[in-house]
Amino acid sequence: MEIVNRGVDAISEILKSADIDEKRSILFCLDKYLDPYYGYNLPYFDEILVLLEKHLFENHDKEVKEDILQLLTDYSKDTLDYLAERIESIEFELLADAIYALGLTFNLKYVPIFIRYENDEHLNVRNVAKEVLLELSNL
Repeated sequence: MEIVNRGVDAISEILKSADIDEKRSILFCLDKYLDPYYGYNLPYFDEILVLLEKHLFENHDKEVKEDILQLLTDYSKDTLDYLAERIESIEFELLADAIYALGLTFNLKYVPIFIRYENDEHLNVRNVAKEVLLELSNL
């Protein structure tokens, strides 16, 4: 909790240099700090989300990236531009979850991304893209 309270740079240092257990521990801690239920109003909330987006494309274990995607899915607001701009370079195993996270922003500027993947050869990617497009069409 001390690391989170010190700010984005302290969080970034842990994500850059720590072992997998420390990385997952800071991400678990962030879950509490980002969740509105607990009432923390971090002044650098948006910066944390951008930091997490960037770390999706760093050299981390799959579990760390899954934890990051879960946080982005749960707490992103209306933009995940860094992820959207680089979605084609995300690992295939994470693609459906990344599309889902983008969809939960309900940001119409990401529609071309969803359209690009609605006919993907992989069923899970295709289904998520179609589900997001359907949800957005109901807005």
